[in-house]
Amino acid sequence: MNFEDIYNQAIKTSQNLVEDVRFSRSITTEVIKNCSEQICLYLDTNTNILSLLNTVQDKYPYMFSHPVNVAFISCAIGKWMNIDRTELINLVCTGLLHDIGKAKIRDSILNKPGTLLAAEMEIMKTHPAIGYKLLESLGSLETDILLGVLSHHERQDGSGYPNGLKGKQISIFARIVAVADVFSAITSTKAYKMKTSFFKAVEEIQENSFGYLDPQICQIFMNHILNYYCGSQVRLSNELVGVIVYINPTEKTKPVVRCENSFFNLTKERHLEIVDILS
Repeated sequence: MNFEDIYNQAIKTSQNLVEDVRFSRSITTEVIKNCSEQICLYLDTNTNILSLLNTVQDKYPYMFSHPVNVAFISCAIGKWMNIDRTELINLVCTGLLHDIGKAKIRDSILNKPGTLLAAEMEIMKTHPAIGYKLLESLGSLETDILLGVLSHHERQDGSGYPNGLKGKQISIFARIVAVADVFSAITSTKAYKMKTSFFKAVEEIQENSFGYLDPQICQIFMNHILNYYCGSQVRLSNELVGVIVYINPTEKTKPVVRCENSFFNLTKERHLEIVDILS
């Protein structure tokens, strides 16, 4: 199957899962595992997944597309970390399931424009525990998946939720999914915000790589994905369209871009930034 077939199948799985939870119908974990395996198989031979995701991720409602995007990105990170196949499939399952607890939260909170009230934020923060309890009750999912769902909002400095875990207290699946979750959220259009450009999103990941997200996983993520974009056509903030010709090793999010006969080194031209990846 091609990418869109795999992605659409995953969207359907995500949509059915959300609706099953909302209407208290039974959940079949076998479908989720099969979908996860298909994603892993696809990424065996197709590595430039973020460019592909960029073409489809805003075509579907965020509630359905975000878990799918997180699953694909988590799979890519897991492969870069040389996680074995069985664990990789479980990691992708974690990505697909990480936000399932949100299916029990009111749409008025999930899609509220602007800042949530303190009471609304406390409700939102219940979704990892809701998802964990719901999935644990099925009795058919591995502990790594359950802990990944429960802990994907824990943070390295202990500022996360629901249990205020720190560093290596947080499961490896949760630490990987956290990076994928943040990246997908930043680069997706939501009801209450426009998406952020890819390179801006990577800069945010870099800024959060100490104290917030696992720095080693962030480094692996940044090193791999940015190298894929050498040769890509991009639009700069001055509206010029050009091609990335060099990734600066010291500031990977600020490459050299050639626009016709002019070269823009974004490490020096600090007023310029890449606002869109065109191909």
